[in-house]
Amino acid sequence: MSGFLVAKSFANTCSLKEYFIKRAVRILPAYIFLVLFSTVFLSLFSRYHFLEYFSDFDTYQYLGWNLLFLNFLHPCLPGLFDQNLICAVNGALWTLKVEVGFYIILPLIFYIVKKSEKPFLVLGSLYLFSLGYWFLLDYLNQPLLAKQLPGYLSYFVTGIFLFLNFDYVIKSKKILLSLSVLIIIGCHFFDLHLDLIYPAAFGLIVIITAYSIPSLNNFGKYGDFTYGLYIYHFPIIQLFRQYNLFEKFNPVIMAIGVIFISASFAAFSWFFIEKRFLMRFKKSNLKKVPFYAG
Repeated sequence: MSGFLVAKSFANTCSLKEYFIKRAVRILPAYIFLVLFSTVFLSLFSRYHFLEYFSDFDTYQYLGWNLLFLNFLHPCLPGLFDQNLICAVNGALWTLKVEVGFYIILPLIFYIVKKSEKPFLVLGSLYLFSLGYWFLLDYLNQPLLAKQLPGYLSYFVTGIFLFLNFDYVIKSKKILLSLSVLIIIGCHFFDLHLDLIYPAAFGLIVIITAYSIPSLNNFGKYGDFTYGLYIYHFPIIQLFRQYNLFEKFNPVIMAIGVIFISASFAAFSWFFIEKRFLMRFKKSNLKKVPFYAG
């Protein structure tokens, strides 16, 4: 999804500077607020006293490393979630450094594709390199390193390829979707070793499905809450786990509660943070254009 949508955004952007500003405006305001808010708000649930919590160097290590997207260097806050399965405040954030890495290398990929005029060769080489990196690190029993940017590049370049060949993909969607579904089923239920084509098949299913169900076209008409849901759900689940709420009460009701609270934070994030920064960016761009019709 990221490869497809960010490639589309890059293709519709006038300059490299504007592209990077768009990416920064979309991801940074909500992310910075989340890290700061989590550090302060979650102090209420720490077993450390207020002064002890804010005088602990670990609190500021968490703040610093997470603001730099290096969550894995210090994922925990003092006295918080240390009785849970993992103490990480927000285990979902590790993917965002990979996402930012994708944003940075995308213009370079487009440049090489344009210069070579051989998109299939360039993207195919990156795809195979990514899988080779994943297989090697997995063989060396280094799962943390395997999950860094090169390991997921195969999915990202699949999205780029699907964007560049979108008309063909939609025209041939029935046969491509059928083959992709068979590949995924074969991998998951029949233990077929189709790892080389799994990312491509998975990407085809996601993009074709998104553009084949008309009701999905209006999914975001009230706001884009997906980013907020993603960055807020993990600490909420951790809080529920810390107080054993899934064991003490009906787990289905607790799960609904997690979804409701996550959605509330996501709505807040969209209307009061993300949307406001995006609107400011659009307004500043309009001022640069001599004539604007519509």
